[in-house]
Amino acid sequence: MIRIIADSTCDIAEELLRGYDLITLPLVITVDGQNYLDGVDIGIEQVYDWMRRDILPQTAQVPYDVMRNAFEDCCKRGEDFIYLSFSSEMSGCFSLSAVITEELKAEYDNIRMEIVDSQGGSCATGLIVLQALKMAEAGHTMDEILKEIRFMIDHVEHIFTVADLNWMVKGGRISKPLGLAGSVLNIRPWLDVERGKMIVKGMVRGEKRAIALITEEVKKRSGAFSRQLIAIAHAGDRLLAEKVEEKIKKSLPECATAITEIGGVLGVHLGMSGIGVFFFNERSGGYRLDLIDNKS
Repeated sequence: MIRIIADSTCDIAEELLRGYDLITLPLVITVDGQNYLDGVDIGIEQVYDWMRRDILPQTAQVPYDVMRNAFEDCCKRGEDFIYLSFSSEMSGCFSLSAVITEELKAEYDNIRMEIVDSQGGSCATGLIVLQALKMAEAGHTMDEILKEIRFMIDHVEHIFTVADLNWMVKGGRISKPLGLAGSVLNIRPWLDVERGKMIVKGMVRGEKRAIALITEEVKKRSGAFSRQLIAIAHAGDRLLAEKVEEKIKKSLPECATAITEIGGVLGVHLGMSGIGVFFFNERSGGYRLDLIDNKS
């Protein structure tokens, strides 16, 4: 049996995970010196409640004992596993997993342990994890699943826009003058992930233009690969996510879509009223997500 492991920066719509036993490792969110395990001790609404009160939580990687215990539990059950980590450029989760697997290999040399840097997060990782779960369930080998994961990492697309620039200023992602000007003029940055790092690609004014830009980018980057599952993640703004979904479906009528809420750790860094869209620019040979029925 091959187990798939991710961490709490991986966002997947709950309905898509039904029937799968994904192991999820929580990162840490800290407020006033108190540590909380993301998605275990604390949910996104509590994070947003703090942020509305102008409290900026801090975040940290998965605790050593949490990750080691999860990996070792697989070893004790005789299960090979693949851990797909949050981008190593944005977190220490991948480095920590390398240390832990080396420790465990000395004791469990019969277990194959594979760690992969997703070079991203949120639903980009979620789409890859979902594909891996489907392949594992179908009986594919470890090498076949790893080949698919690595292809998808090379071909997954991330597009984010953020309405509330306050949190991007606090997080150091944009300058204070730019944040102030953007707030006054209703200018929203749009972001991408390149080589594992989140970067600002440009600015767009107003919600309608932001939605139009997202839709245009999805259509352009997806190319001929229109029959695929496109994931939409929002930070406390389901209505905006539904507006984006409607436009994408009109532009790519063959696609399927799934909406989910961004998890607590990424919510801290993006702030409220952000939205991300995730998809692939090329179809892999083993792609299985088009088996998910489109939603009318």
